[in-house]
Amino acid sequence: MKNVKSLFKTLISAIYPNKCICCGEILDEGAYICDNCSVKIERINLDDICLDCGRENENCVCKYNIFRFNALVCVFKNIGLARRAYYSYKFGKKQHYANYFAEEVYHAIKRCYDGTRFDIVCAVPAYQRFGYDHSGYVAELVAEKLGIPFNDKLLFCIKKSKKQHKSTIKERLHNVDGKYFANCCLDNKKVLLIDDIKTTGATLDECAKTLLFAGADCVYCATVLGATEKSKNKN
Repeated sequence: MKNVKSLFKTLISAIYPNKCICCGEILDEGAYICDNCSVKIERINLDDICLDCGRENENCVCKYNIFRFNALVCVFKNIGLARRAYYSYKFGKKQHYANYFAEEVYHAIKRCYDGTRFDIVCAVPAYQRFGYDHSGYVAELVAEKLGIPFNDKLLFCIKKSKKQHKSTIKERLHNVDGKYFANCCLDNKKVLLIDDIKTTGATLDECAKTLLFAGADCVYCATVLGATEKSKNKN
């Protein structure tokens, strides 16, 4: 039986070889990114990050915003290889890529939130049109690595809005106002909230507000991708 399973695995690998999430180079089983892309992928410098807005300090936007979450860490810049890889996971439904992004988010959390003990992990709810909860998959894996509970029923989305990436900052804030609700009382818990992309922070801020209203003591955030440039549209 063991030999049959081994043969089956070899055949599957031959038909569907493991590939780099960025360039498609064939890799050994268990690897997600080739050495070349691992060097080139656009990471946010965690040694020079503003944890109030999640941007590198030279592009900090804190003077334009007051957020209700306590801190935010973003792992990759929303450009180039990093965006291509995550969008392949998100829209291409390559769900096994979640392992790579969860590992990266986990290390960023451990590095930037060192010593912070969270009680629960949740994710910003995804729209059904994606076919699966891409942020939820990453959040659940991060929670497992941290050894704390993941609650996929904590936040719900109660209305749809037009696409955020096509909206001005003012429209983004209006789009998410009253959009989420919490499903339970959080009783002074420290929450780790995970999402896929942070642009203006409107979605994370609205979710944080909802969690705080539900009794959370504080909300810390982490995203896979983060905006890199200051928005030219401040309205």
